[in-house]
Amino acid sequence: MAPRLVSGGEEIPRRPLGSTGVEVSVLGFGTAPIGLSNYQLPGYDQRANERLSLDAVAAAIDRGINFFDTAPAYANKVPTNGWSTDRASERMLGLALEGRPRDRLFIATKNMFDRMDAPGIRASLEESLRLLKTDYVDLFRVHGIIAKPFRADNWREFVNDDVLATFEALKDEGKIRFIGISGYREEALCAAIESGHFQVVMPQFNYFHRNAELELVHLAKRRGVAVAPMRPLTGGLMKALIEEIDPEGTLTADPYRVAMQYILGFDSVATIPVGMRTVAEVEHNVQLVCELEGRRRAA
Repeated sequence: MAPRLVSGGEEIPRRPLGSTGVEVSVLGFGTAPIGLSNYQLPGYDQRANERLSLDAVAAAIDRGINFFDTAPAYANKVPTNGWSTDRASERMLGLALEGRPRDRLFIATKNMFDRMDAPGIRASLEESLRLLKTDYVDLFRVHGIIAKPFRADNWREFVNDDVLATFEALKDEGKIRFIGISGYREEALCAAIESGHFQVVMPQFNYFHRNAELELVHLAKRRGVAVAPMRPLTGGLMKALIEEIDPEGTLTADPYRVAMQYILGFDSVATIPVGMRTVAEVEHNVQLVCELEGRRRAA
């Protein structure tokens, strides 16, 4: 996939996705904000702003972003059609990507975290494919959630042989290209990397949550496993901290620049899926990542 030009003639940078042979945009589009009402923005109504979300995804594609991160759980928490959410993020992404060249997009989703048996995993993926309007996803991940944090000594109870066999079978059937896992315990994800089953891991890794820099990112690099960090711009913590210490807004520091510069410093990080809702946010983040990654490569 060739880099795409962004405004000003810059090319949005690509990085290798571990040892998969695929390159993805350094800036990814995280869809949690377009699927969840009130996500890090109290009072935000996802349903009332769907047009803005569709425009943001279109702008991201036009600016060269090819990595789109979604999940069944990135949605409003209401039972719908037998599922525990309305799967708004996947539905919105499917609408936004419809008619776009499929081979120029990298779509990553997860299983529904409360369906960790073979029939449930298959059903979750089939519903994802229907909503995303595609016959395959590029990356399908085990969704580790904070309510059920698996550890190094019990992660194989959560991701057992049947779960792994189901993911591998879906890969053999051509419904997924690569297998990944997300989670909140770095030692568990290190064990997952060592297992050899996963091509991508998604730890919580940002300026405030730095445990992954001690071992995980280095192990991932040695094993050819890509890192796509969760909450790479700190999930709003950086902005909240600056607002608390400087309520009058006298400081000129850009918290997102600080957070992005930190996470871009690790070679095993293939893409940073940043949650975005508007075209303006897309434009800001594209320009920022082009500037920071350009400086890093020139150094």
